[in-house]
Order: sequence, then C-alpha cells, then structure tokens
Amino acid sequence: MIDQFDSTSICVIGNLNIDLIIRSVPGLPAWGQEVMGTSHIQVSSGQAGYLSFGLSRLGVPVGLIGNVGDDIYGRQITDDLHSYAIGTGGVTVMPGESTGITIAIVRTDGERAFVSDLGSLHHFSEEMIDQNWHRVSAASIVCLVGLFCIPGLSYQAATRQLARARQAGAITMLDTGWDPHNWNEETLSGMKTLLKEVTLFMPNWDEARAITQSPSVEEAAQVLQDLGPPTVVIKCGELGSYVRNGSHTCQAPPRLVQVYDAVGAGDVFNAGFLYGLTRGWPMEACLAFGNTAASLYISRQQDRFPRLNEVLTTGRQDYPALAAVD
Repeated sequence: MIDQFDSTSICVIGNLNIDLIIRSVPGLPAWGQEVMGTSHIQVSSGQAGYLSFGLSRLGVPVGLIGNVGDDIYGRQITDDLHSYAIGTGGVTVMPGESTGITIAIVRTDGERAFVSDLGSLHHFSEEMIDQNWHRVSAASIVCLVGLFCIPGLSYQAATRQLARARQAGAITMLDTGWDPHNWNEETLSGMKTLLKEVTLFMPNWDEARAITQSPSVEEAAQVLQDLGPPTVVIKCGELGSYVRNGSHTCQAPPRLVQVYDAVGAGDVFNAGFLYGLTRGWPMEACLAFGNTAASLYISRQQDRFPRLNEVLTTGRQDYPALAAVD
C-alpha cells in the first residue's frame, strides 16, 4: 500500500523515440491500398519522453535514463528535453545508430494504432541503468516504462533493477505499454516475475485484461495486485480511471472533451497521478488530477502538456476530491 511520502525527484527509465502522427485517418488501409489523413506532426516521444515532459511541465524534477541514435531525430529529442529543463546526462547517444521512430495513425475519434522501428532502442541495456544509478538513487519514485520497446532489457534485468530501487527505499512504478507479441506465455511469465518488485502498476484496461483475462476492471485490479504490486491503477479511457491501493478502491469518471489526438494520453495521466503522489494526496485526488491532465492534453493541437495551475483550476471544477487538496 502506498502511503504519504516526501519526494525530491522522479527517475524515468525507458524508451525515447520520434512519433510521426497522422491524424483523422478514417481506417487502416488494406495491403496495396492507401487512405488519407488531414494533418500530421513529428514530435519527440516514447513513453519515457511523454512521461518526462508531462512531469516537468507540472514542476516535478526528472532524472531520465534512455538512449537515442546519433542523427537528426536524436538531436531533436535532446533539444526538446533541454527546452523542458530535463537533463540529458542520462541519455546515451549511440554512434552509427538511428533513433527509433513510430508511425502513429489516429482515427477520427482520437483512437490510435502504431507501427514502430526501434532503431537504437534495440541496444538499451542494463549497463546504462548501472552507469546512471546516481539518478535512480536520488529519486523517491523510479518509473520503468515502454519495456517492450527496449528489448535489450530482459525481464530478469528489469526485475533486478526494480528490486535494487525498492531496497534503496524508492517506490517502483511500471507501465509496459502493449506487448507486440500479444501477451504470449513468455511475456506473461516474465511479467509475473517482474511484478513482484513493482509498487505501482499502471496499465490501461486493454493491457490489464490481456494479462489477467478478467471480465471487469475490479477483478483485473485484484488479480494484478495478487501478483505483487500493492497499488494497481487502470486507465480506462472514456470510462475514466480506477485504483486499488491495499484494500481501498475508487474510480474517477472522465472529463468529457473533444478528443484531438490521444497519442501519449496514458503517459500524461501517469504524470498527473504521480504528481499527486508526490504531494501525499488521497488516491481519489490522484486519479482526478491524472484524468484532468490527460483530458487537457488530448483536446489540444499545440502546447499540449498542461501546467500545474491550469490542471488544478480545471480539475477543481469537476472533481470534489481536488477541491480538498493543496
């Protein structure tokens, strides 16, 4: 169970890549055919990138560990990190390697699908975490995200690193993203080992259902908690979010907005929820703050990552739980 604690920073470990997002696509084409979107944008991303940008915009110090290629896209990512006041000392630039890229296809209702070339992410390794352990040890929360996009970090290595962080007193957070192998036996076995060292597991509903085969969010959270994490947060999209923390459960409805683009929404929710944890807020307020941050993000075309004051001001209009916190 997660109780109140003091936090000086959050360490984010995971995938950095470029997203090329094509929006308002009516449907995926059949092989040999073509469909049209109505706009596109190229942004620095990856789960580690989106989470770090979201946290920094909320005023949370971030220690980042990742890698990029030695190319124009890698330089775009490091430049964008600097513009958000996120240090890049833990970002390894790999000579001769290309930066990972994802093509994100966004439907007219904001739902999305992805095609990725991992590039330099194939070479992310446990040694990169060891070499930057001072960034891990300085953090009260250690986040491992985008695990399936850094295949060089095995389940065993990831388990060792999270166990080490827990032993140092940190809360360990995991958000793997979707498994491109569709949650086969190897993945499920590795997840069961890894989850034993996770304090806070934050899947979306599709991922939670795939892991547990449970028919409901409530049952899935219980099954996942039984695998190790004292706290399970499930992001349910248009149905809001749900948390099981020890024996305490609660759900927060979504804020209804016009969805422009949902790519990265779960990571921005994570940033909001983690901000609430750093403040020692009740779980209800953490969910509400995460929902609000994500709702602002998905409804914007530009300047997408929301700032602290606007999340608080907006969220307090819709969530009583936020009106009671500082």
